[in-house]
Amino acid sequence: MACNITDNILLDCIDGLGGIKAAWVGTDVAITSTVGGTCGIVTSGTGTGTLYEFQFPKDTGSYTETTNIAPAAGTVFYQQDLALVFNKMDSCKRDQLLLLAKNRDIKAIFQDSNDKYWLIGLTRGAQISAGGAVTGVAPGDANQYTVTISGQEPEGALELASPTVFAGVTITNA
Repeated sequence: MACNITDNILLDCIDGLGGIKAAWVGTDVAITSTVGGTCGIVTSGTGTGTLYEFQFPKDTGSYTETTNIAPAAGTVFYQQDLALVFNKMDSCKRDQLLLLAKNRDIKAIFQDSNDKYWLIGLTRGAQISAGGAVTGVAPGDANQYTVTISGQEPEGALELASPTVFAGVTITNA
């Protein structure tokens, strides 16, 4: 059988953090090759397009990956959900989120709180699956947009050595 496991999974130190720190999102990105290093971490690759930095408040962004297995059908896929929050509603943010929502092939790289970089939407592309805007009621309530970028991929998110591993893909920081 070709699906035999090949290594142990060891207990790590207690030094991990939850949440994400940064995200770069693109709608015109095509990844044409990836080169994996130790443990499959992508160390280089090629592509085209531009990824734009999406800044959000600390402790508001999250990533969830769910493994979906159907033994009777012989299928498995990974549901990838990147949730982001943008404070203060305004027309410029609204316009970018409207454009993002119309796309079927979003690629996103995010940096988790452990300083690891991950790519979602590699083979099938991601899309906006949820979003909204809220003004709140009281002065201390949130005035913000929320958006979830979701993908359904044949493999879990790829770890990248850095957000700039793909030659030909431009990273635009704010």
